[in-house]
Amino acid sequence: MRVFMILAIAIAVPQVAAAADWRYCLAPSHAERKIYMTPPFVSPLAMDEAESQFAQTLNRSGVHYDDVQCPRSDDQASMQGMEQHALDINRQLGNQIVTIRWKPAGS
Repeated sequence: MRVFMILAIAIAVPQVAAAADWRYCLAPSHAERKIYMTPPFVSPLAMDEAESQFAQTLNRSGVHYDDVQCPRSDDQASMQGMEQHALDINRQLGNQIVTIRWKPAGS
């Protein structure tokens, strides 16, 4: 019985950790001086899966971008700080911020 309890905890811990992953995604278009950004969201997806889904969404919308990033954090407050820093830097660089209301499938 103890083995089953340990196994159940071992299975549940990664799911709890994944559920706590805060992310936002961004995709700069250097030529157009734009950055496409999502608001922060909670996602159980791996970083590359979120990035792939965001890239597919941008491609379907005809958006031209250079690359996609979906930084992660353990909590909402630090994620919002990271997002604000990205916004501040891009504004200083003169980039137009385009907010994309998007969350990956499964979020």
